[in-house]
Amino acid sequence: MCFPSIGRGFDSPISHTMHLKITVTTETKKESVREKKAGEYAVAVSVAPERGLANARALKLLRAHLGPSKRVIRIVSGHHSPHKTVLVEESV
Repeated sequence: MCFPSIGRGFDSPISHTMHLKITVTTETKKESVREKKAGEYAVAVSVAPERGLANARALKLLRAHLGPSKRVIRIVSGHHSPHKTVLVEESV
């Protein structure tokens, strides 16, 4: 489920934020991002889930999939789980 909101930060004039749910599959032959339904994505990465490498790769693939803009994407829950909640913040 997607939770859009608008907030004012101290450094940026206005930012739009939303939460996405992602499921990460590690050590796959082919990397991909596919939307399962609105606000939910399946991300396949080729790296092992060690030292945060799979999380970093999943965020990089998701950022590329969502398109070019000034986005900040970070994991807010599920750091050690395949099921994660990700915060996407975009400055306007």
